[in-house]
Amino acid sequence: MTQPCDYRLIRHAIMSKPVYDEASLKKIADSIVADGKGLLAADESTGSIKKRFDKVGKENTEEHRRAWRDTLFTASPDLGKYLGGIITFEETLGHKTNKGEPFPDVLTKLGVVVGVKTDKGLVDLLHSNNEQTSEGLDGLGARLEKYWEQGARFTKHRCVFTITESTPSHRAIETNSEVLARYASICQSKGFVPIVEPEILMDGAHDTARSVEASIEVLSSLFRALARHKLYLPGLLLKPAMAHAGTEFKGKITPEEVAAATYHVLSSTVPPATAGVVFLSGGMSDTESIFNLDAINRYAKSHEGFPWPVSFSYGRALQGVAMQKWAEGDVESAKKLFVERAKWCWQAARGELDPKELGA
Repeated sequence: MTQPCDYRLIRHAIMSKPVYDEASLKKIADSIVADGKGLLAADESTGSIKKRFDKVGKENTEEHRRAWRDTLFTASPDLGKYLGGIITFEETLGHKTNKGEPFPDVLTKLGVVVGVKTDKGLVDLLHSNNEQTSEGLDGLGARLEKYWEQGARFTKHRCVFTITESTPSHRAIETNSEVLARYASICQSKGFVPIVEPEILMDGAHDTARSVEASIEVLSSLFRALARHKLYLPGLLLKPAMAHAGTEFKGKITPEEVAAATYHVLSSTVPPATAGVVFLSGGMSDTESIFNLDAINRYAKSHEGFPWPVSFSYGRALQGVAMQKWAEGDVESAKKLFVERAKWCWQAARGELDPKELGA
């Protein structure tokens, strides 16, 4: 496992100029996943967060978006124990706390590295079977220079894949692998640690075996593309989906099944030099994503282990219950619930979750 970082070194990396430097890339990447730490994915676009606000009866205004993220980012002085990084939306980088302090400054003082989502959303892949790719590479270099000045030090870019009888197609896999590799190359050239997110959606009735097959094909292609572009893997993080049956699958799916399948996928595809793996939680319930992460790390301990940290990059799983309390006006309870879930995820990333804490 990665050793806890020396934040004097990380601060040096954070304050230095935006240039390609392998030592700084590695220090930042290692700090994000040190000692079971993971990521809060607070990078919802204006449209995406509207859907969440609608569910809790909150109007989607810029001030409400700022106030919600203020609730998260100022939840506890101990936040840096559980979170190594927070992914933001570019609007958030320019926002300030209720006390007038820029969000990036507050997080950096807590030992939490600031990141930003760089993709500009999904678009249809022409002449495909309803498959998609993502935009956001145009002008990325210039945007990164601005993000650096605002305090961001890592990035995230997402492409998606669907599982059907005919997808993911070879063309979609190769296209999106190239997009993610090109994005990662631009980011490292500017001094940013890239998180590559090849999300295999859980939509459908496929079983776990089909998910394993698709996952291995996608991740194998991705790392070939990263190799072609000569990415520095110790300064890069992978954000995949767990190997999991589809949401319409009729059978029972246990955390142990997910753990064994995911262990096989990662061990078969991810090079040992990679800085770490941080799972997304899409398609799973809040508690399921935490129990599955714990099961994966426990499974690894009982087998040959992983050569890299395996942690979390969760959005709804960390925010969902807390957001409801915040919308009701109970900010302190919202903060407490958020930190509690961050602690559970941290425990799960260490394979030390106590199910009783979750009421199981």
